[in-house]
Amino acid sequence: MSTSPTPRIPGGHPRDTEVSSTEAERDQARRRLEEAQGRFRRLPASIPAAFITYGMLCAIGSLTVIALHLAEKVPPTPGFASATLVIVFSLIWVAVAMIPLMMFRDRWRRGLGRRWVLLMAAWGAVWVLGVVVATTRFGLVVAPVFFVLFAVAIAGEAAALRSRAGGAQEGTR
Repeated sequence: MSTSPTPRIPGGHPRDTEVSSTEAERDQARRRLEEAQGRFRRLPASIPAAFITYGMLCAIGSLTVIALHLAEKVPPTPGFASATLVIVFSLIWVAVAMIPLMMFRDRWRRGLGRRWVLLMAAWGAVWVLGVVVATTRFGLVVAPVFFVLFAVAIAGEAAALRSRAGGAQEGTR
């Protein structure tokens, strides 16, 4: 096997070129890493699939409260309970909202454990409150609370992603 001779700078030692090329490679690697980190900061955050479900649940909750409020205004018909129909269809949509969780279950479990339990507990409490007070004017105040829950959930996840990304960037320095 033949090796190519190390290029020499006239009047210089062969090791001088190796040192300068190693420093150049380090500088180039450092520039590329900084460029990649800059691109990473500009990328949109990836939100876990669980938030697809949570968004659907919040929309379903809000619409259920409004539908129950309106169902109360429907004149009674023998053999037809409009409020029961609203609850049945709402629960069907809650089941449909769980599909993304089943499809992406390996991804959504990471990092969401305690937050997910708190988010679902808050959603459940607002759901029950909304169903109980839906026939009153207070029901129309509870309906938008679901949107607030979703906004808080997304903001909390974005903050958690930023803190994780900040920790990862600190590890590269």
